[in-house]
Amino acid sequence: MATTLTRSLIRSKKLLDAARDQACVNCGAKDGTVVAAHYTGLRSHRFGKGTGHKPHDLCIADLCQRCHYKFDVAADRGTFAKKVDQSEQFLFLIIQTLIRRIDQGVITVKGRKGSPDEFS
Repeated sequence: MATTLTRSLIRSKKLLDAARDQACVNCGAKDGTVVAAHYTGLRSHRFGKGTGHKPHDLCIADLCQRCHYKFDVAADRGTFAKKVDQSEQFLFLIIQTLIRRIDQGVITVKGRKGSPDEFS
């Protein structure tokens, strides 16, 4: 049986603020509108999303205003297959953002070996 990962939600202003001045991980735009957008995909409730609650602050992707809209609003429209595709894309962008946070030094991984170039 699957469990919900909501016991103690991870909240971090440092993780969210690190999106400032970054390029969008989806389209590459660096237009001053990039924010740490919380995951809104099909499994978001598994990571703490609920009425009036966003998922963990680890479930974020650095998205510009246009891409944020695409994942937040436009993803609610369309077929189930389209929603699955959008959710999968968002999860991929979250992983890219987490790697970026490690490269920025915002997230520290004990025992990490290698340089940021290895993750490109």
